[in-house]
Amino acid sequence: MRLPIVLGLLAASAAWPAAWQQTPPPAGQTPPSQLTFRVEGNYIEVDAVVTDSQGRFVRDLKANDFEVLEDKKPRTVDLFSLVDIPLERADAPLYRTTPVESDVVTNEKPIDGRVYVLVLDANHVAPNNTLVTKRAAHEFIDQYIGANDLAAVVLLQTGRSNDNQEFTSSKAALSASVDKFSGEKVRSKALNVLDDAMSKFSASAGANNEDVMNARDLGEGERATKAVATVSALTQLSTNLAGIRGRRKAIVFFSEGIDFNTDDVIGPNGNPNTAGTVVNPFSNNSAIEAMHASQILDDMQLLYETASRANVAIYSVDPRGISDPADVTIQIAGVPSGFPFDVGAVTTAARDEVRRQNGTLRTFSDATGGLALVNSNNFGGGFKRIVEDNSAYYVLGYHATDVKHDGKFHDITVRVTRPGLQVRARKGYYASKDSKVEAPPDPTISLLNSPLPVGGLGMTMTLATMKGTAPNVHVDVTLEFSGRDVMPDAANAAPGDRIELSYATLDLSAKVVASARKTLDLAVRPETRQAIAEHGIRLVTGFDVPPGRYQFRIAAQELGGGKTGSVFWNLELPDFSKGSLTMGNLAITAASAIHTPTSLDSQALKDLLPGPPTASREFALEDTLAVVAMVYDNDTARPHTVDFSATVRTDDGTQMFVTRDEHSSQEIQANHGGYTYTPRIPLQDLVPGRYVLTVEAKSRLGGDPATREVQFTIK
Repeated sequence: MRLPIVLGLLAASAAWPAAWQQTPPPAGQTPPSQLTFRVEGNYIEVDAVVTDSQGRFVRDLKANDFEVLEDKKPRTVDLFSLVDIPLERADAPLYRTTPVESDVVTNEKPIDGRVYVLVLDANHVAPNNTLVTKRAAHEFIDQYIGANDLAAVVLLQTGRSNDNQEFTSSKAALSASVDKFSGEKVRSKALNVLDDAMSKFSASAGANNEDVMNARDLGEGERATKAVATVSALTQLSTNLAGIRGRRKAIVFFSEGIDFNTDDVIGPNGNPNTAGTVVNPFSNNSAIEAMHASQILDDMQLLYETASRANVAIYSVDPRGISDPADVTIQIAGVPSGFPFDVGAVTTAARDEVRRQNGTLRTFSDATGGLALVNSNNFGGGFKRIVEDNSAYYVLGYHATDVKHDGKFHDITVRVTRPGLQVRARKGYYASKDSKVEAPPDPTISLLNSPLPVGGLGMTMTLATMKGTAPNVHVDVTLEFSGRDVMPDAANAAPGDRIELSYATLDLSAKVVASARKTLDLAVRPETRQAIAEHGIRLVTGFDVPPGRYQFRIAAQELGGGKTGSVFWNLELPDFSKGSLTMGNLAITAASAIHTPTSLDSQALKDLLPGPPTASREFALEDTLAVVAMVYDNDTARPHTVDFSATVRTDDGTQMFVTRDEHSSQEIQANHGGYTYTPRIPLQDLVPGRYVLTVEAKSRLGGDPATREVQFTIK
């Protein structure tokens, strides 16, 4: 089966165009960011939690307070930082309980929150436990993920990779992905063996039913496949999370545990042992199961090795809460007279299954420095511990100078010189077996391949969408660069000063469906250089892709100063030819937008807006906003009218401005099934503060309106 993995964590496998691989990076170039991306095989990073005698985290330690030993040999710490992350709550407008989803993304604010990957293991969640699993995941998202955190959702279920959610701070997007989860766990082995045994039972043979003693789990192949798939998925996630340095990475693993008997790797079941008795088919493996058990154990060991090198902690959550074998045995109607096994044998087998499943969850967490929430209905206490574990700690990094690529475990000991303190840190790591060092790629490609966007070269982006050449959606990208990063010295131009950009749109299998490279030449006139220094520089470009879910990534390098950066956007492009009313993302401009030098190659926005679109959502009182909303109406059977409105509300919900318009459905054919709504919104009568713009289209035939919201401020 194909493993559904979050595409951002598999970006290294993306099929980047060959021509992109040719430009070498400047010597010593490193993207400046709080999150760094290292690939050295001998770079070791360990997190340390230091507490006093009262169990309180100690925040005032320095690098020289720590001693790090590897295999009892002291190491020189060359990376040291204190991570102390508050749990920020979303700042929603006062008149609503949920925040307005931002229509811009930026790397200007560093990633300063926790990093979570929520893995919902459909392979090992029973269908009847789907609801409780989703409820537990929603609880974690709603109550324990902060506004400053980034999280992704991976659904390990067959053929549903498009339902995964890339890294985002949007709780709505995370919850929408969780809502698509459905458990697919194989039926209990104990019940399967019982069914097979009863189908082979002959009352006349009595206790000599050899066929019964050879009963098998007819789901053993699927059970093994699911176990391998889950362990391999966790290993792949750990591998790709290794690119995120300077931060703990937490996999929150919602699962009932690996449902396979790895205690018996010998088999076969059904043959007399040395005592002359017969092996219990409920408790022991068949020859095929024993073979699978060996493979699964090897895969688990690889997972522990990979997670330790990547500094990834797995927090296991059994959504069943307190597990009860009665959930299995209640399905047994009874056994016939003379049957060699009674219900007690099945009950014992079911209890052993739960024990082994819980055991795998505990082992996953113990081996990676996480926490296992098993046999408990108090998820809140465990979730709070997960947040605490990922909120306050020290990061210590060093280079192993005598590294051996032997794949062996190396002990790590972390101590502090200050008396009376306790240190919790992982006990070691497994060395990589691969000593090959690859040549560094183009810096912008490195950024596109990283799991998360990177700061350094300040970038802010917004997207507008409309119908493209059928059946595609047209996406217009507005990207603005920080003037202080692009043009720190407006008076002096560096030779060859320019911005090199690489961007790509990837589907959820990490396939590049649209890509390009562009150059913004900064060898411009002195007055333009001054404008760039004060207001930045803007690029507006576009591309067409079919409807669907994608991630758009853009990375840039400013060659004069050497700064680099990237921004990512999770795209969900509707099919505008379906449904009743649909609205694309808005494009907005204002008089103040003309101050930013712009490279604009989108003909659509040139025709629709009086000036270049802007990614800024901060405007001046003297501005008038010009908005473009493309609305598509597929109800062509009856003539009708569609009402449009643009409303501006204050933070407390007071309506400060509204403009209305109406369009006849007769316009549909002339405008390719759509309406162009272009309200103008003067800001002169408002006061500085935060506002929400709501653009709405509603058909008089009924049905849900099409709506877009934009939060902005007046300075």
